[in-house]
Amino acid sequence: MGDARAVTERIIHVYRNVPAEGPGVCRICHTGPNDAPITKEPWWICSSCDRTTRGLYRHAKQVVPISLCVQDDGEGALYAVVARKRSLVTSKGRTKRSTVLAATIARFYEAHASCLSEQAGGPFTLVTTIPSTHPDPPARAHIPMSEIATHVGALQHLYQPTLRPNYECTPILAERCSHPDAFQPTEPINRLNHAKVLLLDDLFVSGAHIQSAASALYQAGADIVVALVVARLIKPGFNPHRARIWEQAESERFSFERCCLCAPSADRTA
Repeated sequence: MGDARAVTERIIHVYRNVPAEGPGVCRICHTGPNDAPITKEPWWICSSCDRTTRGLYRHAKQVVPISLCVQDDGEGALYAVVARKRSLVTSKGRTKRSTVLAATIARFYEAHASCLSEQAGGPFTLVTTIPSTHPDPPARAHIPMSEIATHVGALQHLYQPTLRPNYECTPILAERCSHPDAFQPTEPINRLNHAKVLLLDDLFVSGAHIQSAASALYQAGADIVVALVVARLIKPGFNPHRARIWEQAESERFSFERCCLCAPSADRTA
């Protein structure tokens, strides 16, 4: 990746800060959970994470979104880049999707490698991505995350494709439900023994893909899986906690110098 700082500064307005874990913030994906019906206090995890972490060999407890995003039809929004596979179009010009994703990951990792490795209990020994669960090959213009990972200088030497999709589970994932057999390791079981894995993805919606992939990596012998995602989709109208999280994110300037792991207590959603 070239000058990640220059690229991301040019489009800094599309990013939104992700809150630290705390009351009213899901401890897995960092969006807003529902309130418990009896106590009226917020659950520790959101309904999506509660659903997608069940029935697996083991799930990823550490999911680190770089930015929040909302569903938006505008070409100048982060959602258009990560979900609709478009270039980012702003008043300053057009930036290719692959450039946006690689620069975002590169700059964030440069600033927060220690935060991520602390979650893993030490330096990462493997970087991998989630393969497409669609049997049709991607359009030529769409560069998959597997290729984007090789454009991040600090991570490319650790990158290795380790999973293949089980297309029989595609309909299940499409319903935003995880499945322990959705992905299968390309390496023999236990070949990944004691691996500290950084799992990269572009967008976290329900967590079905990430948690299914993490389960497969754990079953193959990984010691720990930390998921790093470019964007976490949030629906502010879903509940008051999500509305508050988005309102705060909209009101403050995004900074690559803070993340949802190292944000000071003043940044925590009360």
